[in-house]
Amino acid sequence: MQAMTSRKMLTLAVACALFTVNDVWAAVSVRDRCEQALTMMGVTTAERGDRGWASLCAGVIKNEPITRYGKWYGPGYWGGGEDADKAGLDAPVDSLDEVAQRHDYGYLVAEKYGKIYGKQYEYKLKAMADKVAVRDAMKLPEDPSQWEKVPADIEAAKRYHDRIITGFILESDIYKNLADATKVGDVVTSPFITMFDQIDYSHVPDLEKFDREVASYINGWKKDVAKHAEEDKKIKEMADKRKADQEKEFKEAELKEQADKKRAAREKAEAEAAKKRLEEKIKDSKKEPEEKPEADADKKKSYADMTPEERREALKNNDPEAWEAVKAGLTGEDKQADADKPDTEDEADAANPPPPSDADAEITPVKVTASGSMDGDYSAGGFTNIVTTTITVSFWNVGSQVPGYGEASLKRRSVASLNGVSEEESCGGTFSGGPNGVLSFSGACAGTKLSLRGGSSISADGVTLSVSNPDAFSAWEK
Repeated sequence: MQAMTSRKMLTLAVACALFTVNDVWAAVSVRDRCEQALTMMGVTTAERGDRGWASLCAGVIKNEPITRYGKWYGPGYWGGGEDADKAGLDAPVDSLDEVAQRHDYGYLVAEKYGKIYGKQYEYKLKAMADKVAVRDAMKLPEDPSQWEKVPADIEAAKRYHDRIITGFILESDIYKNLADATKVGDVVTSPFITMFDQIDYSHVPDLEKFDREVASYINGWKKDVAKHAEEDKKIKEMADKRKADQEKEFKEAELKEQADKKRAAREKAEAEAAKKRLEEKIKDSKKEPEEKPEADADKKKSYADMTPEERREALKNNDPEAWEAVKAGLTGEDKQADADKPDTEDEADAANPPPPSDADAEITPVKVTASGSMDGDYSAGGFTNIVTTTITVSFWNVGSQVPGYGEASLKRRSVASLNGVSEEESCGGTFSGGPNGVLSFSGACAGTKLSLRGGSSISADGVTLSVSNPDAFSAWEK
């Protein structure tokens, strides 16, 4: 009973001591706090080297808050990210940041074994990771400019290098439990440490295996970085290609637009030029052809007017008229022709008398139409432009030989194939009558005279007009 009471009192005393632990921890000296952390890590005095505890615990001494450095140094910060399940892809910025990277993956190894063997294993391996971090950091030269990976900010690197325990260690779950000690000296024999000592660590990796596992994790991270870099490269290449294709398409569209504008301007100019030529052609067709006097030297002499020398030369040149004249002279046809030729105009009129009047009812007045067309090529610049001009003449077969039937009309219409532009012209006139009568026009066609040939055709401006109903002149043929 007495023993039981003593144990209860002892327990109560311990509990009271624990309630005052924060006050005790706050009273612990800076040196003692760092000493306790180094002791829990298992860092011996010899391993601390010439720098001693103060160089390892500079952050604690100065009471500096724990902040971030590089891409891996700082609580909850690894690889430039804060995702608790996956490290970021940013590489360490210098040699100290590489130490921080190994420390982060050391904790990952510890948590892996903790899930298998329990929390005690995890704490033991985290303490090992902390010891490795201190070891690797202390191997770096005091002057950061001598590091293998030189930092960009030498002073910042030196400061964070000296506060290695604050930055890597004192915020971990292990060292927070230092506050559970009843007094500073109990840390090495506290129940927390004793629990570690009672565990079978045969399954826990030794330091060499631990380093290998950490290196394996880092190699996996590097592969992941390389994979993402390759994916980013492909995405960038695709984006660059898409951008280049878009720029090419834009350039081609711009060039096509410029070419289309030039072609449209050229086509417009060519169409205007073709239209102008067409207008000039139509205008010229309306003009009365000028009768140019032929030089006497250019006039062809008849065989009768030729000198003997000229006749011989004409026969040498196979002039058909000269040979016809020789033939007529040999056969006597020329004399017969002279005998048949009427001496006066009255005799000529008697030889070709006009048809009887409508009153005699020998010839019935019939409306006659003659038409024909011709094409003119006004193409230019690769554009085809054919101008078709159609001439239509209307008149009565008896013409002015019968009162009231002497009127005639002429219609000229030109159409361009390029753009469908057309122009028309109409003129009035008279017809003398008969199969060989003469058409005379006035107005816009003033001075134009056309001769009917045999009641079947008319020659006008280089085009032959065909009479649609030549039977209208059959009475003259009887």
